Amino acid sequence: MAFKPVPITPVQDWNGITSITLQDVDMEMGQIASTLKRLVLGFPIPVLFNEQLLERSCALDGGLSFVNTEIGTIYLHGMDQPNGAQYEFDVYLQGLPIYTSHSYTSHRHIIHLDSCRFHARLPDRDKLVDEADVIKRVKAVLAQTIEQRFIQMKATLSAEAFVGFYEMLRHWELLKLLNDVPVVPPEALREIIAYPVCDTEVFGNFEQRPEKAMTLEEIMDRGVVSIDDDIKQDGAGRYLFAWSRDYLLYHGTLDNGHWIHTLVRHLNDEELVIETVNESHQAQFQGDWCWVVVRFCEGYRIWLGRDVVEIRDQACYQGQENADDIIVPKGDCSAQVLQQMASFRSEYDEFQESTFESDSDAFIAFVVANTASDPANAMQRLLPDFCGCPALYGKAFVVELDQQGKPASVMAYPVQSGQTQTLEAGMGS
Repeated sequence: MAFKPVPITPVQDWNGITSITLQDVDMEMGQIASTLKRLVLGFPIPVLFNEQLLERSCALDGGLSFVNTEIGTIYLHGMDQPNGAQYEFDVYLQGLPIYTSHSYTSHRHIIHLDSCRFHARLPDRDKLVDEADVIKRVKAVLAQTIEQRFIQMKATLSAEAFVGFYEMLRHWELLKLLNDVPVVPPEALREIIAYPVCDTEVFGNFEQRPEKAMTLEEIMDRGVVSIDDDIKQDGAGRYLFAWSRDYLLYHGTLDNGHWIHTLVRHLNDEELVIETVNESHQAQFQGDWCWVVVRFCEGYRIWLGRDVVEIRDQACYQGQENADDIIVPKGDCSAQVLQQMASFRSEYDEFQESTFESDSDAFIAFVVANTASDPANAMQRLLPDFCGCPALYGKAFVVELDQQGKPASVMAYPVQSGQTQTLEAGMGS
């Protein structure tokens, strides 16, 4: 603020009010008002501006519940509900704002420092003396105060309600308070809900959090494992094993002293063995993006330790670090396994959708060619869905293919009239 000299007029009637009149101030009225509103939020006495009482929502007598500490008084904001978590704070000295942490939220913890222990830099009193050391101490006391509040909450809340404060506990490094709680927050667990893929941003996430916190009994009943594999490098065997067994995945976020660590089975510590069942043959798939050996079989078994699962309806990529091939059981005629092998991203990290679709179509045809029992079966599996073309409904067709497998002629037979119609389609030699 830049002020010109202000004449002082004696106050005739004191009445317990100090009146300050500003004249010829080189500031706009709106700027003056906003500055005063900010400065008096924690002020210890009422302040009127142009006869309007200014808000003092952060003041000691503003209706908030403050806690006495070694540095002064602290109001903890948002501790009554999990989604009210706040990590920022404002510091006041003698009612004036003197420090604020990151200002991206308006909901903050409020700290009024003891003016007998802490001092402001003169003459402006806009900075703390030894600010860095003071704020370090403030943060430590704030964390201690929050810990004490959580200890009180733990004694009164249900286990399910208390673990709802997981994010706040994690931020303040207080996850140790969950070590003896017989419920695990959903943030610490994952469920496999879909076919595992190597790039969840491109193909969609195959994991999700449980809908609710899970009890010790529920976790023991389902089993919980950890998997560190990169599917593109290590293959999807361990993920398919866990999905088949409906295991929970531990997300690796709880304190080292938590009881869940005694239940977690670390699948990467166990040898992975995949064996085919009634393998018929191998063939080389050569797409625009993916080149890989494919093994065709009735099914395959995934061994981890002494445990085994048998899969007959989901293909599996074994990864570059393992056999670097694909196992296709007879129950999977799709191209979804390519989503385990490659992300189809260019050197500029852009998804090559047309190449992905081309390789997917080619892989489906490749699988049909290697597994079809007769020509009619192969034709049926390769035909697309014609639901978007009503003119074809209720018709019978005779299709002739040339030596390269391309349509040479197509004849349509209306089912009711018996009339025929011949469509020439690029006659082959």
